[in-house]
Amino acid sequence: MPRSIAGPRLPQASDLIRSSIDAIAVVSLAIHRPLEAETIAFFLDGSGRSNTITIVSGTTEPDSVLSVAECMAVAGGRSPALCGVVLATVRPDAAHNVPATLPGDLDRWLEASEITEAHGIELIEWFVIGPAGVDCPRELLGEPERW
Repeated sequence: MPRSIAGPRLPQASDLIRSSIDAIAVVSLAIHRPLEAETIAFFLDGSGRSNTITIVSGTTEPDSVLSVAECMAVAGGRSPALCGVVLATVRPDAAHNVPATLPGDLDRWLEASEITEAHGIELIEWFVIGPAGVDCPRELLGEPERW
């Protein structure tokens, strides 16, 4: 079931990011409104903090998330303090009453997870955001949360 991207309050830089609700609050800070095709990414350190949000605009191709995952993993793998990454792909052209996930997103989740893991970075979550709300391909696979 899609979830809203609106949160009860804006997160602060010192806040821990320990759940999907916390992560969506961070994504909501960066997401363009009206929705645009983009992928938002941020690293987590071992204590669950993040200090940088990366926005890659124009990620219209479904496989764009794989390139973003690889770029983030290569960059994050160079820092011993970073251990996780959160991704959020915005698909503004999805129908307003259906999930924004696409055929192949389950495979993209698995591949992005393998890519980041190869660089010592865990893909904590990948959100797919559309007009109807937020979905997680991980949930469709029945995988447990990684928080």
